[in-house]
Parts: sequence; C-alpha cells; structure tokens
Amino acid sequence: MFKNFDKVFGFTFKNQTNTKSYKSMTIIVSILLIALPIVIMYFASRSSDEEEKGIQDSGVSAVYVVNKDAPDADFNLLNYLGVEYYDDIKYINYDSVDEALRVAKNSPDVLVLEFTREDGSIFSNLIVPEGTVIDKEHAGFFNDFLDENENYVTIIASGIPMQNLAQMGMPTNSDIYSASGYEKGESLSEDKQASENLMADSIKPIFNYIIIFVTIMILYFVILMYGNSISMHVVMEKESKLMDTMLVSVHPEALVFGKMLGVLAGGLLQLACWAVCLVIGLVVGTKVVESTGGSLGLVSFFKNMSDMGLFSAVNVILAIIVVLFGVLLYSSLSCLAGAISNNREEAASNNGIFILVLVISFYLVFFVAMGSGNVQAPTWMLFVPPVAAMILPSMLLLGTVSTFTGALAVLVLVATSVALTIIAGKLYKMMSLYKGNSVKIGKALKMLFSKT
Repeated sequence: MFKNFDKVFGFTFKNQTNTKSYKSMTIIVSILLIALPIVIMYFASRSSDEEEKGIQDSGVSAVYVVNKDAPDADFNLLNYLGVEYYDDIKYINYDSVDEALRVAKNSPDVLVLEFTREDGSIFSNLIVPEGTVIDKEHAGFFNDFLDENENYVTIIASGIPMQNLAQMGMPTNSDIYSASGYEKGESLSEDKQASENLMADSIKPIFNYIIIFVTIMILYFVILMYGNSISMHVVMEKESKLMDTMLVSVHPEALVFGKMLGVLAGGLLQLACWAVCLVIGLVVGTKVVESTGGSLGLVSFFKNMSDMGLFSAVNVILAIIVVLFGVLLYSSLSCLAGAISNNREEAASNNGIFILVLVISFYLVFFVAMGSGNVQAPTWMLFVPPVAAMILPSMLLLGTVSTFTGALAVLVLVATSVALTIIAGKLYKMMSLYKGNSVKIGKALKMLFSKT
C-alpha cells in the first residue's frame, strides 16, 4: 500500500524546501525573530528606567514670573515641595513679559513664566530668553516639573491666600505591602521577589491576548499557504498526464500521502525554525536587560512563568501535537479537493470547502474566544476539531484548560485528522483513473461510502 512512499515524500520535501523563496523567507524571518525581541526589550527597559528617574535637572536658577491677575503670588512656595533640582529656584515677579525678558538678558540660566486667565481657566507660557544657556530640552524639564505639580501651581497662580501651603507641599511617603509582608514590616519595594511577582501578574492578561492572537494568525496563514500548495501538488500528475505512468511504481495512497506529508514537513520545519529563533530572541533579550541593570515587567514575567502555570512541559508537548495534527486536518481537507480534481482550475474551485471551514473556524476563535473578557474559549470549541486546531494550542500553553481536558481534546483532534487523511487517500485512489465528468466533494463522498 505504501510502496515507494519514502521516495515520493523525499522528492516533494526536497522540492518544497530547496526553492530560493523558501530559503530566503526562512532566513529573513528567523533573523528578525531573533533581533526584534532583543532590540525592543532593550529600548523598552531603557525607557522604563528613564521614567523611573523622575524629572531631570533643568539647570534653571531663577524664574521671572508675570502674573497680572495675581501680581503678588509667591511662587517660591514651590521650593517647599521638596522636588530634587527644584527646591532652590528663585521666583521673582515682574509686571510685564517685556520687562522680564529685558532683565533676563543679563542672566544665562533664567526662564520667563507668564500666566494668563481666560474663560475661567489659567494658562501658562514658558519663554526662553535670548542669550540664555537653557535650551529647548532643559526648558522642557522645567515644564515637566510644572505639569507634575499642576495643582499647586494653579493654586498659587490663582492668588488664593494659602498661609499653610508649605504644609500642603510636605511629601507623603507611601508604600505597598503584601499581606505576609505587612506582618513582617517588609514592603514590596524591599522584597524583590514579591515585587517581581506583582509585575508578572500585571503582564499576564496582556500576554494571554498576545499568545492567543499570535497563535491564531500564525496557524491561519500557515494552513492557508500550505493547504493550497498541497491541493496543487496532488493534482499535478493528473494535469500533466503522468498519472498512468506513475501508478505503475507508486500506489495511489502512497503518492497522495507522500505529497501531503512532504509539503507539511517543509512548512512545519519552517515554523519550528521560527519558533526556536523567537525563543532565542526572548532569552537573549532577557539576558541583555539583566546585564545592563535595566528593569522590565516582561522580564519578571518570563522568570515567573512556571509559578503561574504557564508553559508546563506536558502542556507544551500536547500543544505541539495539536499544531501538527491540526495542520494535518486542514491539509486533508485540501487534499480531498485535489484528489477529485483533474487540473488546477478544478482544484481551486473544489478547495472552497477547505477555505470555508478555515475562515469560519478563524472567526469563531477570534470573536468568541478573544471576545470574552478572560480570553477563555468555551469547552465545546475544544472538541470541534477545526476550531480546536486554532484555539487549543494557546489554551494549553497558557494553562487555562486542565491537562485531562486538553488530552481528551487532543485525542478527538488526532482521531479526526487521521480519519480525514485516510479518506483523502482512498478518494485519491478511487479517482486516480476516473475519466468521467468532474466530481464535486459531495458526490465523491457518496461514491466513497456507497456499497455498490
């Protein structure tokens, strides 16, 4: 039955992987999947570190204030806020912007701050005098200080008497404790592991969405691309009239299985290569962030994945099996279309059933599973093979289904995939020497299961 299957498989696999486009795409995407996570994680950690540093030094020693609605307002009270770099600045009131700018010409590190009132709102304009050493960037730092303390600035600019404003500006120290940490008097900022767990928990909901979305999109495009390729390969000998010659040395079922699995092996090899490169990129990116002393919630998340029940060894193995047999299931549908076709035009037409099932499954997963607030697929979706092929891998990786339920769903998927593959092989055998009118899938299945 499977005589010379290995030769058909080897020939198809070689043709699939030996093309320039296949090699180029594999190499380019692999490089991107290694490099992008490293670059993104590095710059994200740098950006996070910059935000944690707070407001930077503007280099300003004095600010000339023009506030016609409250000319006696004392902005020196801002020094009592205790903000680093901004607790020793002289604020001097002037009657007009022109006067302030004229005086500022003799001072290299001075800014002019104007307040105006319009429609019940207070607006501020920060002016950099000519000849000052304060550039746009450092003026922006001072503006950040004003934005950070907008409430205090507005109160002072409004002219409301605030005798105790200094007390309002007293810093309030706050901290976060876990229940056990509070009893010990140890805050999360002091307990590094607890702090990392908190950061990891905050990343998990976002990560769940990303994993599901990426899994759906990858499987959808891989199945679409290689499914069409399978149907074209299967019909190739019929179209070129080589079928009669080839069937002398190759059994029809061996021919169709060899072609289908040859194309699939090429696609899965490419997919596995990309997955390995992505993991390498994430691991190296994590090491780079840690070696540079940076901090990133994603790094904490990766370090705590096992504690959150993600990517357990058993579930990873089950997820790989689902991917393999899920792709096989859709490939069998595409193979059915090629088996009953005599040329590529008929194959493209008959392939509609494969496309229809793929699209319906895609939208069910996209809108039902991802549309729910907890990105949890209904149980019935796990036992409908075409839908399970897309959603089950991510559910297993995320640990949102039990291992027992996942294993049952995998068994249903594997059984369905094997059954469809056998049916595809029998149909190809039955139709290999068929010379009548073109046959649609419905009629072919009736012929296959008829007793006559």
